[in-house]
Amino acid sequence: MASNQRTLSIFDILGPIMIGPSSNHTGGANRIGQIARMILGEEPTDVSFYFYGSMAETYKGHMTDSAVIAGLLGMDVDDIRIKESLSVAEKKHLKTSVFTQTLSDKNPNTIELRLKSNSYSVRIETISVGGGEILLSSIDEFKVSFHGNKDMLLVVIENDKPENLSKIKEILGKNVIETEIIQGNARFLACFYVDFLPGKSILKSIEKMEVVNQVRPVKSLYSYKLKSNVPAYKTIKEMLFLAKSQNKSLPQVIIDYESKRSGLSKREIESKMAHIWEAMKDEIQQGLEKQNHLIGGLMSGKDAKRLYKAIQEEKLIFGRPLSLAVARAIACGEVNASMGKVVAAPTAGAVGVIPAVVLTAAEVLNSEEKDIINALLVASIIGLVIAYKAPLSGAMGGCQSEVGVASAMAAAAIVQLAGGSPEQVTQAMSLALKNLFGLVCDTVAGPVEVPCIKRNVIGVANAFAVADMALAGIKSVIPPDEVIDALRNIQILMPMELKDTTLGGLGSTKTARRLKKEWLEKIKKNN
Repeated sequence: MASNQRTLSIFDILGPIMIGPSSNHTGGANRIGQIARMILGEEPTDVSFYFYGSMAETYKGHMTDSAVIAGLLGMDVDDIRIKESLSVAEKKHLKTSVFTQTLSDKNPNTIELRLKSNSYSVRIETISVGGGEILLSSIDEFKVSFHGNKDMLLVVIENDKPENLSKIKEILGKNVIETEIIQGNARFLACFYVDFLPGKSILKSIEKMEVVNQVRPVKSLYSYKLKSNVPAYKTIKEMLFLAKSQNKSLPQVIIDYESKRSGLSKREIESKMAHIWEAMKDEIQQGLEKQNHLIGGLMSGKDAKRLYKAIQEEKLIFGRPLSLAVARAIACGEVNASMGKVVAAPTAGAVGVIPAVVLTAAEVLNSEEKDIINALLVASIIGLVIAYKAPLSGAMGGCQSEVGVASAMAAAAIVQLAGGSPEQVTQAMSLALKNLFGLVCDTVAGPVEVPCIKRNVIGVANAFAVADMALAGIKSVIPPDEVIDALRNIQILMPMELKDTTLGGLGSTKTARRLKKEWLEKIKKNN
């Protein structure tokens, strides 16, 4: 029996590089479309969407329907055509229907799809977990738990007799890593996890078996497939103990973790992180130098330039580094909200915090690129350890789960850049995270604009403040792992209206209701 334990990669935390505006409802939704396409096995001709919870209220503002359609059409998360996917689908005569249910017992990030092609139909239920991560929970009558992080061959069979399974394994050969059998109503789903997907001739050999109803190759959605599902550590305490007992730096321990998890070499890991860093710098430059047309039109898209100009003219009262970091954070948010290419860090809603903080701190400290890569590695593992206990999704836990976590990651990165100890790194995380406990996700109208973009600013300021505190030797009275426990506690206690539904906080104001009405009318007119 295969284990589908959720063992995260650091690139699930710093990544994906994607088209905005939401890593959860756009990036994750696109990946849901991609895996649905593979399971259907043909070009879709008809698709019905069922959106629940917060997604039912915000799917248009987050371009969720466009993202799923893009995935169904074969577009990846960073494909600039995502914003045009509905038009592309219409030209291909793909019929689409949308159904919504805000009040539901289902996970608020649930997307149910009912797909048809010329030869097949399938119903799948999925969850966009947060930060671009997904969970496929059912395929027709089969209850599954697939994260899309392995290559696998799905075979629907009439019975699970050992001789039938043995015959399929014999055809696949040594390629099979593990096998999982899932019982349905009158059929079985055999899942063969493989090193690589078999070729057409092998697939045809399996399809010809009398007991086989259907064969579907499903390719991993990631370039860092899951190789080991036993994480080296899941707590801050375990991570610090490992570093100390092995006499290794945090970046070295983190590289060891990712190498074991994904099978990547040290060089490959550092190269991927360097690519992420280049993408972060590009999004800052895009925000400060080019015109960004926000999809919701609730803001001008010029606030970053406005602040940057004031810095250049020396009109501001606080120091240049903080103001510059704020301008850069807003720039990233404006690129994201205009469906530009950004890095989810750890989510698209918190897109500006880490790039702005790390770039600005690196300039102040005259850091070399290798130091920046190490800082990003440290930031990623902080986010990863938090994610094992607490979801990184505004729909699941408010903006404390996005900007709050990003601020904690950024604070840790600053301390690493400044030469702080592993203990100081984790104290910075603790101080930053608890400062933003209770931060709600009270989106206005639906788009990732108000208050999302400006809310990144508090994450930036908080990160700088607590990094200095940690470097000075100030500690959190509550240990780091218990601070993460407290975050999860608040996520659970927070009411649904304050979790990305547009129903509470700023989203419930008179102005917000007017803007939402205007936004929905605009969508209706454009459609």
